[in-house]
Amino acid sequence: MAALVAAQRSKWLGSHSYQPPLQRPLEAPSCQKLVQGDAAEQRRGKAFMAAHQRVEKPASAYILETQNCSRFIEERGYVMAATAEEVAFPIAYSIMMYTGVEQAERLLRAVYRPHNYHCIHVDLKAPEELMRSMRGIAGCLPNVFVASRLTKVHWGSWSVIDAHIYCMEDLWKASKSWKYYINLTGHEFPLKTNLQLVRILTALNGSNMVDASSEEDYFGPPHGIVPFKGLVFVVVCRGFVDYILHHPVAQDFLLWVRYTEIPDETFFTSLNHNAHLRVPGSYKGPPDTNAITKPYLARYLSWGTRWLDRDGRYPYNFPCSGKRVRVCIFGVGDLPLMTSRKELFVNKLYSTFQPLTYNCMEEWLMDMTIAEYAGHLALNTSFYSSLDIVHSKVV
Repeated sequence: MAALVAAQRSKWLGSHSYQPPLQRPLEAPSCQKLVQGDAAEQRRGKAFMAAHQRVEKPASAYILETQNCSRFIEERGYVMAATAEEVAFPIAYSIMMYTGVEQAERLLRAVYRPHNYHCIHVDLKAPEELMRSMRGIAGCLPNVFVASRLTKVHWGSWSVIDAHIYCMEDLWKASKSWKYYINLTGHEFPLKTNLQLVRILTALNGSNMVDASSEEDYFGPPHGIVPFKGLVFVVVCRGFVDYILHHPVAQDFLLWVRYTEIPDETFFTSLNHNAHLRVPGSYKGPPDTNAITKPYLARYLSWGTRWLDRDGRYPYNFPCSGKRVRVCIFGVGDLPLMTSRKELFVNKLYSTFQPLTYNCMEEWLMDMTIAEYAGHLALNTSFYSSLDIVHSKVV
């Protein structure tokens, strides 16, 4: 297995188009040193990016490449094999996107395994060429599909929930075997290999990873639901998805939440933190996310010091060597911290901003996958199995 994956490494890592100016040749920096936090290599990395123009692959290129699927899969270096342990634990993904075909495809490639299930929701506002390229990519890969229903997504509106539900519906119909659902956007990247995700999700034992903070402004939800706010990014068991799609309480609450402010931040979170609803995998302990008893591990984000918790502290005061646009857009100086986190995914990465950051994350993930398949790396999941969300889940 390790040799099979290693054979794809050069193809995986050779997909980045840089155009160096003739008068300023520079050797590409070492991702290994950048991940280790080597200050001199970080300076070299920034000089390298300044001297080399990063060229994004256009949507039209993907339309052409996916006309020959076997060549596309081979040249892009997709991992088309997995261990028996992975095959026995399929994961369902949705990817929400509206721009950036290349980065969305690179994210898909990072999480892809042929036994997993992958739904791509393309914003109806996206150009037709982008839609054609994503349909071409999906048509080349087993268990990848563009959502059968699409919507125009507007931040802060109910359309965000609709996009997720459309993919949930398709994933539910696609297979009865997947165990967990993870929703992604095109600007995220995994911090764990597929095998590590399988072992972490196994350790969760059916419990959900959902962010929450107390919300005191809303009144009148149905069925005695106490509303909470939280990030829309979730890692939830199959039973949670079943409840959302088929339970009348969830349908009633969905109608109510449509008329609230930023409904996507209320819907999943509230269902997961009202224990009397008996939602599978939900949490019956104190709902608010905190660093000690209930850390939010579905995503690593760096919010900055202007975000206070209810006690006036700064729970999200993480560094940011890239740039802040409300949250941190990570750069090469953030690689050591990102690669040491316990969260499952990171948000946000842009392949067009300090592009070595994304490239090195890909290299780090691939090298970790190879080492794992060769038996040189094993993840201790005791941290995840000891979480309070596991011990205090609704059963």
